[in-house]
Amino acid sequence: MAGTTPDQPAYSPDDGSDGSFLESELADAESTDDSHRVRRIPVWLLPTVAALLAGLLIGALFFGGSKEATALPQPASPTTATAPVPGLVTALAHAEPVQVDVPAIGISSSLVDLGLNGDGTLEVPVDFAKAGWFTGGNYPGDPSGPPALIAGHVDDYTGPAVFYKLRDLAVGDEVLVTRVDNTVAVFTVTETQQYPKDAFPADQVYAPVGDSELVLVTCTGDFDQGARSYLDNLVVRATLDMDRSIEESSKRTSAGQPAPAGDQPNV
Repeated sequence: MAGTTPDQPAYSPDDGSDGSFLESELADAESTDDSHRVRRIPVWLLPTVAALLAGLLIGALFFGGSKEATALPQPASPTTATAPVPGLVTALAHAEPVQVDVPAIGISSSLVDLGLNGDGTLEVPVDFAKAGWFTGGNYPGDPSGPPALIAGHVDDYTGPAVFYKLRDLAVGDEVLVTRVDNTVAVFTVTETQQYPKDAFPADQVYAPVGDSELVLVTCTGDFDQGARSYLDNLVVRATLDMDRSIEESSKRTSAGQPAPAGDQPNV
């Protein structure tokens, strides 16, 4: 994004199938033009709080997060349970995501923190080579509620960006999210959908679910030269695979890999 202006020509793939940036009119994240901002998050996704605070939250437009741990069933008889193995991960707690990897399409990116702009729209990553996660919503691995949200640019006027190959993901592919507590939440892709930006079903995409889900978002479709934006959004939805999460988390811990740093600023 650095050095770009709305007047600079956007990179446009030969097949015209991909889009630039995130939801809404994602051209230049530093632009103050409403056409370059991400679509507003539905008001009904505001977290449930005490009535005393409700007035303060009007217009905040963020998802409700959960701090519960996703625990595995305990043994029926504690007296016969095997002693825990040091370093073995058996549950996913509420922990900040810091890295996303999608082996099937070669994506590997640290995650910057994304909040809300003053008008309630989602921030976009300043660095086109990095993806970002929405800090006001569920964390990847949280057991229920709205899906966790990771967003990234697909290209800019210089060429492909971090989520350029997101369209190539297939059902069954894995998305690995490393968290600040040194665990890995492994998600399995369940569907990929393309939506027109002017008819984006926010209530459907961000609706609370009973499982632990992750949504990856970028843009796609034809490029509108006049609006300096692509016309559609690409939404990839994935569901947590607890067994694979335990496997990858334990593998990381057993290998002695250090816990990564969190709170990565959007710079």
